[in-house]
Amino acid sequence: MTFLTKCQELGDTIKRAAINSLPQTNKEFMDNFTQLGLSERSVTLLTKLGFVTPTEVQSKAIGPLLEGHDIIATAQTGTGKTAAYALPIIEGLGSQSSGRREIRALILVPTRELALQVKSQVDALSKYQRLKSAAFYGGTGYGAQIGAVRQGIDIAIATPGRLNDLLQRQIMDLSQVQYFVLDEADRMLDMGFMPQVKRVMTMIPEKRQTMMFTATLDHRMQKVASDIMNKPTVIRCKQEELEPASIEQQAHKVGKGEKDDLLLSVLQEWEDATVLVFTRTRRTATQLTRKLKEANVEAEEIHSDISQHKREKTIARYRAGSFNVLVATDIAARGLDVPAITHVVNYDLPTCAADYIHRIGRTGRAGKTGVAHSFISNDQRHLVKDIEKLLGRKFVTVSRAPGIGTGGGVGTRSKHAMEVARSCFAGDGIKIGDCLLKV
Repeated sequence: MTFLTKCQELGDTIKRAAINSLPQTNKEFMDNFTQLGLSERSVTLLTKLGFVTPTEVQSKAIGPLLEGHDIIATAQTGTGKTAAYALPIIEGLGSQSSGRREIRALILVPTRELALQVKSQVDALSKYQRLKSAAFYGGTGYGAQIGAVRQGIDIAIATPGRLNDLLQRQIMDLSQVQYFVLDEADRMLDMGFMPQVKRVMTMIPEKRQTMMFTATLDHRMQKVASDIMNKPTVIRCKQEELEPASIEQQAHKVGKGEKDDLLLSVLQEWEDATVLVFTRTRRTATQLTRKLKEANVEAEEIHSDISQHKREKTIARYRAGSFNVLVATDIAARGLDVPAITHVVNYDLPTCAADYIHRIGRTGRAGKTGVAHSFISNDQRHLVKDIEKLLGRKFVTVSRAPGIGTGGGVGTRSKHAMEVARSCFAGDGIKIGDCLLKV
């Protein structure tokens, strides 16, 4: 370690000590990244990248992580959680003397799309550091990924399945891991990845810093945390983060066979919209995409039956605005980051309530507003209770408006809108956003 590096490290230590001496009320909600104890080099880069004010999870997590604590934080995609854990890791690795590249940070994610997204953000945030990262995921060949390991990397971002494959082939060495992250841990648990995660943990040192990020913190996640973490700091973001105010949520009671007509009707009303439609199964995604194309709607699909290469090309075209409706399953859209998405449609309700949060979080991003629609058919009404329990409130739903998809005129829709409005405001405490009007 050079004299200059020692001086920089000492300066950062002094700065953090000063921050820690602040009253707790100021420590929880810092209004800029300098106050969080990040180095001047990191703050300069963040400014250039357009980061001005830390999000809640960043404000609460970065300080404890810089101090070396394990943490478990409730935060979903779109809240800035990647930067919340990546910045402390990058600072920690960057302060160490450079030598032969070894995997010193391991980030586990549930899907390929999220792995690629996290890698992109890690690369951007480590621009001023001599760090190298690589993503490891299934659905593609081993050659390039094995080559990345042999060339040497500092940060590995991986899905549990592919990582286990590489470990079994004795391609990867995790004996030098200092930072371990479980990103979207609740989703990994729901997808049945925990046995693979536990196998991975037998390959990394017990002395490490562990970070877990989850959309929900129930007894299952608390059990996982107790098994793998050392007295973690628990960070709970505000309930409002689950339902961002920038997202207008609307719901419709609809017959199972009427969903297609309702979707086509609302798509006609949304001019210049970028729409993401969620289906429960791959088969439904394919059938729905075909019907949309037959109705002259520019639509494409992504799901696990489609090759990774084609999915990446489809997402790139979607992001570029080549078409405006993307039909996807939950797994395929995991980690999808397209700021231009204006509307999310739950054609089918998710079987896992937490996925509702992840779905609607695809819109209303980067300071923009968005709309999330849910189609509730009789066969899926039992799923509503789980979502309501997670949100802590009941859905206010409206029946399908007469005339939608059946040639009804504007007059019919306006009359229906007035009826719904009266019913919404009949009771006390009903907010306009809860009326769920879309007729």
